[in-house]
Amino acid sequence: MAEDKKEKPAGWNFDIVESIVVLLFLLSIIGSIFPLINYFTSGELSFYGFKFVGIFNFFKSNVQFFKIMGFVIAAGAAVGTFVFNKKADHILLAEKTKLYPAEMPITAEETPIENYHLGKWQKIVKLSQSENTSDWRLAVIEADIMLDELLEKLKLPGDTMGEKLKAVEKSDFLTIESAWEAHKIRNMIAHQGNDFLISQREIRRIISLYEAVFKEFRLI
Repeated sequence: MAEDKKEKPAGWNFDIVESIVVLLFLLSIIGSIFPLINYFTSGELSFYGFKFVGIFNFFKSNVQFFKIMGFVIAAGAAVGTFVFNKKADHILLAEKTKLYPAEMPITAEETPIENYHLGKWQKIVKLSQSENTSDWRLAVIEADIMLDELLEKLKLPGDTMGEKLKAVEKSDFLTIESAWEAHKIRNMIAHQGNDFLISQREIRRIISLYEAVFKEFRLI
């Protein structure tokens, strides 16, 4: 049996022949650069009477100045990087606080937010497990209300849930596709009512989509 050809690993890996070819290519480039540098500094290269060697001599005679300027620029860049990193950390912290609030009073009562959402979610799950088809639809509608409350808290632009979902940055909302799918089913239920036929199995799948969203944002 013929041996299977092994696939080359990714990255800068060369066999002997390839290495020799690359080495020769680099040597040819280096060999062509040195004559160019010599020609540039020889004083023979000129443009409308202006000799480029003057530029080379200028930098050569002021090399100490350019060293100091280089250190100053490097120090400024280091300080700037530090300052902007600190500002970026503050912005990131503010975004996380906005997306993952520790406390979010929804009702007038002083009920802990975790208990409020968890209690509401348990009622939704119970409705989805009911034998009454109207309870299934109500479960989806109630779950969508919870989703609307979440989007409101995130202060997304838009008047409707659809507009708010379109404004979401996918990197900040990993379960956005689940939210979209569940919300579309909710709209069908709301607009078609009893004419919209759906099984309890499908209802539970839709509820699981809402669950994934709420777990991402730690509502339940």
